[in-house]
Amino acid sequence: MRRFGAILAFLIGAVVGLVGGAALLAYAYQVAGLYPPDDATIKFIAQERGWFEANAGETPAS
Repeated sequence: MRRFGAILAFLIGAVVGLVGGAALLAYAYQVAGLYPPDDATIKFIAQERGWFEANAGETPAS
């Protein structure tokens, strides 16, 4: 029974550690601005640079 408790505690700790670590890593990437831009950001930049017409309709990729 004591071994079962140790295994259960280890598994719970591993899951909490993995989820917490992933959340911390995601937060750090977001704060550092390392996430790639989403589709709306790409379209906005393209419109600002004159590469994309907003009224041209849907593109084949969208």
